[in-house]
Amino acid sequence: MTGRSLFGLMATLAVVAGLIFLLPANTPADENKVVKEVIKLLKADVGEDVVLAFIRKEGVPEKITSDELVELKKAGASPAVLMTLMGDSTAVGGGGNGEFPFDLDENHKVLKPVVHEMLAIYPILRKAPVVSGTYLTLDEATEKKVILVKEKNGGSVPVVIIINSGRHPIYISAGEIILGGKQDRIIAYDVLIPAGREISVDVRCVEQGRWHGASHEFASGYAMGGLAAKKAAQFADQSSVWSTVAEQNRQVGAESSSGSYKAALAKPEVKALAEGYIKAVLPKLDDRNCVGMVIAVNGKIHSIELFSNPGLFGKLKEKLLKAAVLDIAGTSGGGRAVLPGKSEIVSFYKSTVEAKEKE
Repeated sequence: MTGRSLFGLMATLAVVAGLIFLLPANTPADENKVVKEVIKLLKADVGEDVVLAFIRKEGVPEKITSDELVELKKAGASPAVLMTLMGDSTAVGGGGNGEFPFDLDENHKVLKPVVHEMLAIYPILRKAPVVSGTYLTLDEATEKKVILVKEKNGGSVPVVIIINSGRHPIYISAGEIILGGKQDRIIAYDVLIPAGREISVDVRCVEQGRWHGASHEFASGYAMGGLAAKKAAQFADQSSVWSTVAEQNRQVGAESSSGSYKAALAKPEVKALAEGYIKAVLPKLDDRNCVGMVIAVNGKIHSIELFSNPGLFGKLKEKLLKAAVLDIAGTSGGGRAVLPGKSEIVSFYKSTVEAKEKE
């Protein structure tokens, strides 16, 4: 996620009220298709979010002239649009870093992003009193030996049985990988297993070429699948999940005779990539009120991970970050990326919260 610094450009005049930066006119306006298309969008009054998304998709121009900037301003370009086209990735949303922190809703605020290569991570802090509660994660329950995950009726692809023999509820996040049984699986939906209870849990297979095993029991894979695999598990059929896993394995150059997702998870290059992000990002997520994060990949909002309390998020943040890294492993940055700003994050969040539920 790189962008040209405004200080590195040959600006000759800055009008504070309009944020117009004049440059030497050394690039004919008709050669800059991105600027021409942005002007069309501005005249169509499609809204700032749409224009910023278009710039993200097409990329920031290599050069931009003073004449082009004047035409953009005449067409109604906001300071965010102008500064984004100038390559200032920290200024998206019109306020740059000055718009952080901002309120996501009445209980949460978003801090300025931590940027490392292709990812931008925005910490989310809880403003209101923290929701209390003690939950074990899948990994903790496995280590404490208070959870049993097994095949249902000897083997049923979309369902496993989970038994909680401990004294605390166990929270398992959508996307968690469990290994063993007749096929490795991915947990389809978030689930909370009360203490002393046995429940059926929806899963999908992430190992197409195997339907056998010495044991009908599973163990935590200590990993989460990427966003594509999680979405396929929740909203697509089983064949789509297998296709997604195959593509993920192909993307990172991981081979497996059974087509297992763990081939990608165990790839040394993927692990090394994840370690770099963990070292750069995790220390910035240690605020005692941190309950989640906004994840952006190459300037596009990837997901918002939000939990009820800092303790639970703290236990899962490394897994969640590794899952995001898995989505970018084997891919290129694709040029300059523009960081999402307040308006895009709030819009993404509201569209999710206000979406119609389907059971």
